[in-house]
Amino acid sequence: MKILQQQGKWFYGWWVVIGGILIMAVMHSLLTTCWGLYVKPVTADMGFSRGAFALCSTIISGVTVFLSPYMGKWLAKKNTRLIHSICIIGMALSYAAFSLATSITHFYIIAFFMGAFSCGAVALPVSIIITNWFVKKRGLAISLALAGSGFGGAVISPIMTQVMQGYGWRESFVVFGILMVVVSLPMALFVMKKTPESMGLKPYGSEDAPAAKTEKAVKLSVDTPDISLEEAKKQGFFWAYIFGIFALCFVGFGSLSQLAAYLADAHDPVFAAAMLSLFLIVVTPGKISLGWVYDKFGTRLGTAYICIIFILSFVCMLYPESKPLMYVMAVLYGLGICSGTVCPPVITAAMFGSKHYGEIYGFVNLFVYVGAALSVPAIALVYDQTGSYYMAWLLCIALCAVSLVALLYSDRQCRVFMSKRLRETA
Repeated sequence: MKILQQQGKWFYGWWVVIGGILIMAVMHSLLTTCWGLYVKPVTADMGFSRGAFALCSTIISGVTVFLSPYMGKWLAKKNTRLIHSICIIGMALSYAAFSLATSITHFYIIAFFMGAFSCGAVALPVSIIITNWFVKKRGLAISLALAGSGFGGAVISPIMTQVMQGYGWRESFVVFGILMVVVSLPMALFVMKKTPESMGLKPYGSEDAPAAKTEKAVKLSVDTPDISLEEAKKQGFFWAYIFGIFALCFVGFGSLSQLAAYLADAHDPVFAAAMLSLFLIVVTPGKISLGWVYDKFGTRLGTAYICIIFILSFVCMLYPESKPLMYVMAVLYGLGICSGTVCPPVITAAMFGSKHYGEIYGFVNLFVYVGAALSVPAIALVYDQTGSYYMAWLLCIALCAVSLVALLYSDRQCRVFMSKRLRETA
């Protein structure tokens, strides 16, 4: 296929995408998608509340918040392969160490190390590396890689359930910690090349960029901007964008952490597992299609599409007793949850360009995990206080709507800013 080729040859960047798919399939799904499967067995066995256990996710996210701006710079400017490999090994050892925990304090200590290593092991390095490899089809390439988490979650979820039922949750942490190293480490060492230039290649689509200052070149400059983090921080639209991403990720991480428990509370385990599997199956084509929508229709229409879909999924969640609506919810939520992984890297690259992408996305990623750190205990606390998730889903609906407005506004103002800067420098 022509899309897979550059100058008539297979483009190596697609191998990088495949490597990203496998890393996300294992590392991200175990960190987020499948984490909710531990909620009931761990809290029942250890005797602490769901809110107390949810603080593990808060600690993981909190450490990531602190490290993200630095990790983004390190991955972009230093030995990416070495940093990525060390973080994968560290994350795997931390995950397996949860099997040794005998108190909630132990969980919190291990979560600290889990957060430190996960920052440089999962989505951040994958997004930075793929952005280096693609100019055209960047949205599709990033979304394909990030879609691995949906595929991995769909495969790992039923296996993890069987492992926990047959052997226990402690053994599950060990088994899947080993899986992290076996699958992800070879990808980081041998497949995820930092830049196409390191292999004597050019980014995909770079040969199509015009060199002359034609009208087309000026339009290209507006559509593919070059803004540094220091410059971006001085603009109001940048902080509107940050808030929009924060709100969207607050909704995504918070709701996902409680989805398995929400379904298990409302229905029997068999139906709950079926809905979780359906949702996870939808995630993979959902992420790929979202990347295609961004490439085809632009950031504004793509963002409007995904936010509206997400809102509708939470409307369905308000009626958990209806099994038909739960099927609809699983499909819509499977599409909507893609926003948390696909939107931040794709929109960041589209709005601010690729030259300073590492440091900007590292900073944006900070607020992605601020949203995660605050949302997971917040949603759990709503359940602990009210005995249901109804008010939490109403909050999610409101935040999705606010996020949509903030992201559309920031995109428009960024284009105005770029046009003005081009006129001033012409």
